[in-house]
Amino acid sequence: MREPPKIINYIEIDGKEVLFNDLSEEQRRQISQVLLDNFMDGLGYKRRTA
Repeated sequence: MREPPKIINYIEIDGKEVLFNDLSEEQRRQISQVLLDNFMDGLGYKRRTA
């Protein structure tokens, strides 16, 4: 049986490629939030703040 492909995520920070899993939990959360906001902005949605 074949092994499933592995997905390795890199992100560019200040011109350097960094392995996403090497970032701290807080950094991953912040980056994920920015990526989600950018994606949703393209669909016409805006985040509401309390």
